[in-house]
Parts: sequence; C-alpha cells; structure tokens
Amino acid sequence: MQELTTVRQPPGRFVDVAGQRIHVVDQGVGDPVLLMAALGSNWFDLDAIAWRLRARSRRVIRYDRPGYGFSDEPEPGHIPTLDGEIERMRAVLDAVGVDEPVVVVGHSLASLYAEGFARAYPDRTAAVVMLDGSFVLMPWRVVPTAFRVANAHRLIAVLREVARRTDFRLHGRALLRARLLPQPPEGFGEAEQAWAEQLFGGTSMLLATLVENAAFPAINGALRQMRKVTEIPPVPVVVVVALSGPSAWQRLWRWKQQRYARMLGGSIRAIRSRHFIVLDQPEALARIVDEVRALPRPFGGTTGPEN
Repeated sequence: MQELTTVRQPPGRFVDVAGQRIHVVDQGVGDPVLLMAALGSNWFDLDAIAWRLRARSRRVIRYDRPGYGFSDEPEPGHIPTLDGEIERMRAVLDAVGVDEPVVVVGHSLASLYAEGFARAYPDRTAAVVMLDGSFVLMPWRVVPTAFRVANAHRLIAVLREVARRTDFRLHGRALLRARLLPQPPEGFGEAEQAWAEQLFGGTSMLLATLVENAAFPAINGALRQMRKVTEIPPVPVVVVVALSGPSAWQRLWRWKQQRYARMLGGSIRAIRSRHFIVLDQPEALARIVDEVRALPRPFGGTTGPEN
C-alpha cells in the first residue's frame, strides 16, 4: 500500500462559499461542464468521465459539497437546502471565472441540484444531463428534517468518540471502495486510490452522506414547489437511465425515468449499467455529454439501450 500514500496535495483549489471552504477542481479547456456527484460521492468518483470529457476539449468543473472530499464539514444545526446548493453552484462558477452557459450534469441525487440550477439560472445553462437521476413520484416526509439532520450529527459524534477511546483506525479504504463500487474499464488510478485510502468511508464523508440524505425529502419538496413557478429553460435535456437487474425492475425504472424526461421536456437514453453509471459506463456518458449541446429541444421519442 506504499504507493497509496504518495499523493499529498489535493488537486484544484479552495474557495470560500458562505463562510465554508469548498474544494474545487477545474480542469481542461473548452466549453464548460459542471459535474455534480451523487450522494456519498467525492470529486474523484467522477475522474473516469472527467478525463474523457477533457480529451474531448471540454473544461470540467467539479467540487465537493460540504463534508465530502476536502470541503469543510456541515456545521451542527445546518440543514442543506435546494437554494443553498444552487447558490453554491453559482458561487463556484463565479470563483473559477465561468460566466458563459455551462452543461450541467447531475448524478443520482445531484439531479435535483442540476434541475434547480437550470430553473434558477437559465441564462447560465447550456444543457442539462441527468445520470440515473432521483425523480420522486410520491414524495412523503414523516420525521422533521431538523430532527433527522441532528440524529446524523449525533451518530457521527458517537462513532468519533468510540474511535477516540479505542484508537480505532479504518484501514484498506481503497480496497473497500473497489469492492463496493464498479471500476471503470481502465481500473482505478494510483491517485484515485490514494484519495480513496485517505477519505473514503471516513467520518466526514459519512456525516455528509447522512446529513444530505436526511435533508433529501425537504430538498425534493422545494424542487417540486420550484417546478410550479419556474420553467425549465429551452435547452437540450437528456435523462440517462441505467438498466440492470431483473427485467421487471428494468421496465419499472425505465418507465419512471421516461416520466422524468417528459416532465423536463427532454429525451431518454438507456444504458446497460448499474446505478453508479459514472464508473460503470464513463465512455458512453462522456459521448452523451459531449454531444448534448448540439441536440435540438424538445426532443421526441426515446432511444434504446447502449452497450
């Protein structure tokens, strides 16, 4: 494991957003693409698609939401909101000097943020791509959000105290990640493994995941309200659906994502993949993202599975 400790300096830079230090990675030259990672994901989870987009002459911007990667943790009592994340997206783009329209790409839960940004900032949106996005047909919320978020902080505080008292250290994080997540065709690179060994499964990442998941019903509710008063801009929209598992589940999931695409006035692209599509099928995704700006809107009909 010696090679996994050789990378020290995080790539990118840090910017201050609403008093929090946010880790931002801005690479490449060309039309800008803002990649938004899924729940429980760090910037390096997007490496496989990011370098493929850079090879297609795209400028790729990524950042870690609070608690992920090297960004500051969410403060106790702070509840993530849709408006807060939309403004963080805007602030990150401002910080790296991108004022032209961007292709906004959201994986899983981050599709809520991508859609919210497009509705809030239509003039800064060139196209939208949802990667197996989170589209809730029957939203419900029983436990108050503040209570859910507070419980996340309580749980992590307990874990940290246990680790302090027992001097417990989690080792083999990169190996654990490789077992839990699909690998891209080229495998995980040395730098990516090094960051995983340092960050994956740590209490900061776990806290960020629990807090964001706790706030998800409220974030989704805010987006549903936003849909009632703010139109999606007249830009190309593609909903990519990952199909795997039993055929009955694939039919149900595809039907749900088709509803999502129709609501957004976009098209659907089906790909044979597990949910962590950014690792499983990065080449197919890079091709879709690369071509999306040239597509018309509204689309019409659907396309069949790839790969």
